[in-house]
Order: sequence, then structure tokens, then C-alpha cells
Amino acid sequence: MKRLVLGTLIALAATQAAGCVFVSDDTSDNAHVSATWDIKNLATNQSITCPPGYDTAALFNQVVDAAGNPQGACSRSSDNNESTCFVDLFDCAAHAGTSFALPPTRYKTWVEITDGSVSQVWASGVPAYLDVRDVDLTYSAQLLEDGGYFYVAWDLRAASNNAALTCGQASADGVELIGTVTGGTESKSDIWDCVDGADYTAGYRAGSYTVSVDALNASDQAIGTAPALTNKTIQRQNGVTNLGTIQIPISGF
Repeated sequence: MKRLVLGTLIALAATQAAGCVFVSDDTSDNAHVSATWDIKNLATNQSITCPPGYDTAALFNQVVDAAGNPQGACSRSSDNNESTCFVDLFDCAAHAGTSFALPPTRYKTWVEITDGSVSQVWASGVPAYLDVRDVDLTYSAQLLEDGGYFYVAWDLRAASNNAALTCGQASADGVELIGTVTGGTESKSDIWDCVDGADYTAGYRAGSYTVSVDALNASDQAIGTAPALTNKTIQRQNGVTNLGTIQIPISGF
């Protein structure tokens, strides 16, 4: 393993944090992020080897504030002189690695499958937000050779006058996204807690889809459905298609 450190370390005090994936036995003031990555073909549901010419997995940890906003820049260039971005490089075929010591704080974390110079990217993993102020955590990435993901945010509105509604006001427990293959019947769905506000779907095979987004009550019944989005394309190599913020009109308001 080698490290590409983009700038100098920053000093941050460790405070109590809730939740963990696993607890580190490191008693120092440093934190660590472990990562695993798996490259998969959705059509066969099989893991595949690292692509020819892309023998490196780059683990990125970018400092974020309490709201999840990135602090500073985080590029693949070693000329980046920021003190908020840390990159560890691993052999792609290892499928796992642990970062060097990190300041104990909050991070936006992701993995990229790259060439040895970290200049050419084959695929980027869907990012996660990790708080390692109190415990070390693990990030796991599934990178799809023949597919990618939708990202969606939602905004609840009164059907009668378009006034903004909170999830509590609308009695909305969940939000569901259904993606149906364009011109076909094959579909899949994801359901999230309404209060999450945004999220990534599970993986979709590359192609064109019609997307429907609705709000659900505590019985998983639809209480409002947004107009369908047509011809939304999923790209190969773990592409992320951002659907933007979807306004969902809530019936009875």
C-alpha cells in the first residue's frame, strides 16, 4: 500500500460519536477507514476481475462538516495542496485495504478503480459519509461493470396549492422509486425513510428506464405520486444518474 497525501494533516479533537461498524483496538488519537471493493456483472450476478490496465484501487477520504458538506478540494492530482483530502492506494486485486492514520473527524469516503498513476478512472464507487471521531469504520463498494445507479432527492408538496410539507405533516413514512425498463415490464424498486431526503438506488443494468417516485404512509400505501420520468439512462461502469429533486404532490392537502 502507498499513500498519496494531498496536503498536511489537520488537528481535530475527537468527540463522542454514535453508531459504528466495528471498533478499532487502536488506542492512539488517529483514526482509520477500512475499505472493501467488489466488481460485479449484474447480468450474471458474478464478481469479475479488475479490468486490464486498471490495477489500482484508490481510497479517498475527504473531510466534511456536520452537514456533510465537503471541506476543500479533493482531486486525484498530487499537486493538490489541500489539507482535507487523503488518498490511499492499493492493489485492485486485493479487494480490501485500510487507510493510513487519519485525523479523527467526519469524511466523505469512496473508492475509485484506476490505473497505476491514478490519472485514468475505470469506475467510482457510490460515496458514503463516515464519522470516525470515536471509532474506526468500514466502507464497502460494489462496482458494476454493466450497470449503475440512480440518485434522487425528494420534496413533498400539498396537491392543492403546492405548499411545502414535512414528512411528519404529510404522514409520510417512506419514499419509493420504481424503475421500469423503457418499452418493457421488467422493474425494480427501492424504499427509503422519508426523512432521509435523498439517496442512491440499488444497482440497475445499463439502459433506459421510466422512473416513478411516490410517498408512502405507515402501511406502505401511496399517498402521492410524482409525474413519471421517461427515458432516464443508466450508464455502465458504475455510472450515477442524478434525477434531481422530485416534487411529490400529497393527496388530501
